[in-house]
Formats: sequence, structure tokens, C-alpha cells
Amino acid sequence: MSVSLLEIAQLRELEEKYARILGPDVLMQRAGKAAAEYIRELHPETCTVTVICGPGNNGGDGYVCAKILSELGYQVSVVNVGGKTPKTEQAKEALAAWEATGATIYTNPYDTPKAQIVVDALFGIGQTRALVGEYLDAAMWFNERRALHVSLDIPTGLDSQTGNWVGGRAGCRADATITFLSGKPGLYTSIGKDACGEVQVENLGISIPLTKINLTEVKDFKHVCASRTKNTSKADYGRVGVIGGGKGTVGAALIAARSALYMGAGRVYVELVEEKMDLDPSVPELMFRDKLDLSEMDAVVIGCGLGFSEKAKARFIECLQSDAALVIDADALTMVAGDEELLSLVTHRRAHTVITPHNAEAARILGCPLEEITADRLNRALDLSVLTGAVTVLKGAGTIVCQRSSISWINPTGTPALATAGSGDALSGMIAAMFAQRYELMDCVLSAVYLHGLASEGCDSGILASDIAPTAAEFLQALRDSYREHFHPLRERTDPVRTDPVSWED
Repeated sequence: MSVSLLEIAQLRELEEKYARILGPDVLMQRAGKAAAEYIRELHPETCTVTVICGPGNNGGDGYVCAKILSELGYQVSVVNVGGKTPKTEQAKEALAAWEATGATIYTNPYDTPKAQIVVDALFGIGQTRALVGEYLDAAMWFNERRALHVSLDIPTGLDSQTGNWVGGRAGCRADATITFLSGKPGLYTSIGKDACGEVQVENLGISIPLTKINLTEVKDFKHVCASRTKNTSKADYGRVGVIGGGKGTVGAALIAARSALYMGAGRVYVELVEEKMDLDPSVPELMFRDKLDLSEMDAVVIGCGLGFSEKAKARFIECLQSDAALVIDADALTMVAGDEELLSLVTHRRAHTVITPHNAEAARILGCPLEEITADRLNRALDLSVLTGAVTVLKGAGTIVCQRSSISWINPTGTPALATAGSGDALSGMIAAMFAQRYELMDCVLSAVYLHGLASEGCDSGILASDIAPTAAEFLQALRDSYREHFHPLRERTDPVRTDPVSWED
């Protein structure tokens, strides 16, 4: 199963439940201990540490963490920002335990000795207002230090649901975040991708309930990772059709088509609505047709460089009326945004349908300002799926995959290297290839999105869209080697292909 991501109401309910069962301070003690152990893993050699604590239970976690680190031999300074009395009894007790050690308690972080590690324990998931005053100053101090930056539960100032800054004011930026009980959506999408750094989830010994929001794992599409049957031919891996190629935009269609081939589709056909090509010299395996027979296609990509001509629209309508799995991207999404007839056809399709908008395309379809999309990408992705009936792939930092049922996934892979022309076209072709190979609906989408992001790992730039699918195919092969090594009855006699194999157990 996927890694569950809990929303604030669910987390509050869980905290209250286990406070009744275990006692009011047990979770705080566990959180502080887990944080101290995590910091020791990050920096095993004892060193100087400064912990900045806020007025709530997040600050309490910080006091507990500081005391345990001190007992482990670290030289710890603690800041009770502003010198205020903690608001909860648990945090008051944690502060008292630190005071009992006789150590100095600072009220201003700028007064502390230089530290090699700085720990943010100012505010957790309950923050609802923008940082101001001494707390804003403390967050700025945290960011300015030349040190290892660690946040407890969530970087101060970050909205745990949306991944944006609370009130639009930037807060703490961590190199590593240890989050408690479960992951939170905001850690993995939008600004959260930059603010959190490495994320470690610590469930504190608590059983976490299933949720409708998940972080994608390889196990979520493990059937795609199983080896192909040896006694097969190209006919077993389906036909993909790519329809695009308006004036001057042939490249978009070619990138999608090439990507479908690299990801395993048996045959890929290209229909160019305006331009004319009979051969792609770079990938001669692609086949060109003046007009595809949609009844022969297992999956179709429409929109990559399609243009907005009457011919393009007519072809789009024919695709919507076909029985092929359909991936709708780019220009086709813009057509849907301005045409009630097209939207109705999308909504009433019986075959699998996937839309792949970026934020601006999502705003056009929903008829709202772009700011409303960026303010809450998760819920806007759900709005798109409810409106269209399709599986939505809302591209961006922490791409969101959403079904109409409201079950959602946040994809953890991907880097800024994907911010390049044609990247979305490659993704569309990859999704279609999975459909052509007849995997289950969400296996197709989750695997393509995950592998698309994985192809960019380790790079901030320097990747062309044409590079994505070939690299993704290499990663898929590595996953298949790992899967085979794990499940093969003679696996003890084989050498692992990967040095970091996936754990395939549920």
C-alpha cells in the first residue's frame, strides 16, 4: 500500500485518541526521542546544537529532543523564543525538565553560541497565521545559520495541507524534516518540496489509519515491475496512436510517440493534423498515417502540439467518441476549457481517460485565477476529476494524481530538470504506453508519473524531453531486475542488480 498522508483533522483526532490511551505526554516524549535519534543519525559525532522552541507542543518536542541530545553528549543550547510560558501542560513539563538540568535558557537565538546543527521546533501543523515578531526573527535566524537545519514535524510557517507558506510569509527552510505520526500532504508538494529537504516519517509506534491521500511508492504499481512473459510478440504490447503536429509543433507529437515506444508499447502510430512526415529519422520505428483508425488503437494521445484548427477539434471529438484509452494533454486541454460540448464528451466517456494539465491549464478548465490552483493544488486536482470524470495528473513540484472518487496520490520523484519544453509530452506518451500494455488503470498512471520523475533525479537541469523516456526505461528495467531477484525461486543464487533494492513486502 501507499504511504498514508493525513490531513490536520485526522492528525488531531489521532493525537487525542492516543493521548487518552497512552497518557498526555507519551507522544511528546516519543517525538522528542525520535528527533534526537534522527539528528544523531544525520550527525553521529557529537557537536554543538541549538534548538529554537515555540509556545506549543512543537516547542515541547524540541525541549525533549534537546534534553536527550544533551544526555548523548551534544553541547545543546535551547531558546524559548520570547521567553513566554508554554501554552500546554505537556510543553510546560518538558521545559521544566530542561530547566532542571541547570542549562542556560535563551530567549533570543542571536544570543546563542555558534552551532553546527540548528533545530526548528517553533510551530507545527496548527499554525494558521503568518509569522510575525520574534517568531519571524527566529525563523530568519534559523535560515541564516551556516549549519545543518532540521525541522520537527514540519518546517515552521509551512501549511501542512497545501505546501504553501501560511499567510504568504516565508518561514523555516530545512535540510531535513522528521515528521511525526504520518506524512502530511504539504511536505511533498509545492513549496514544501524545497522547504522540507529530506523527509523522515516516524509513526511513534502508532497504527496509522488508511487515508484517501497517499505518497506513491513503487509497490503501488508492482505489477508493472514484474518481468514480461517470454513467449510474446509486439501484438501483446498494444498500439498507441499520437495525434498532434499542428503548424510548427511536430516535435511535441514526436516526443510523445518516441516516449511510448521506449516505455514498451508494441507499435506506435503518428497522425499529424497540419504538417507532413513519412519518417522520423531519429526513430524510424514510428509509423505515420494520414488518419489513424481509432478502432485499432489501444491508447491514444491527443493534444501534443495539436493546434486549434477546425480539423484538430474534429479529430479531438472523434477521439472522445472512441473506445480507446485516451490521454488528453496540452492544446486539447485548452480546447476543453473553452467548450462545453467538449467538456461534456470528456465527462461521459466510458473508456479510461487521463488529463495531464499544468497549473495554468487547470485554471483555464476550472475557470478560476491561477492563484486558486497554486493555493491548494490537491483540492483543485480533485475538482478537475469531479468536473471531467477523468483521472487528473496535475503536473508540478509534487505531481498530484487524483481520481473522481477523491483518492489521490502525491508523486515523490522529479526535479527542476523536468521544467523543459516537451517534458509533458513525454509523460503523455509514457502513460499511453502503459495503457497499451494493458495494465490496470492506476498502475498505468502511477508508474508513468513516478518513472517520469525518476528519470530526472540527480539533475537540476541539462535534460531534454527526448532523454526522459529512455532513462525512465532503464529505471524500469532496474525495478524489474529487483522484483525478479526478490521473487524468483532461485533468488539466493543470483546477484542483486541494485544496491538499494525496493522492499516488495506489503
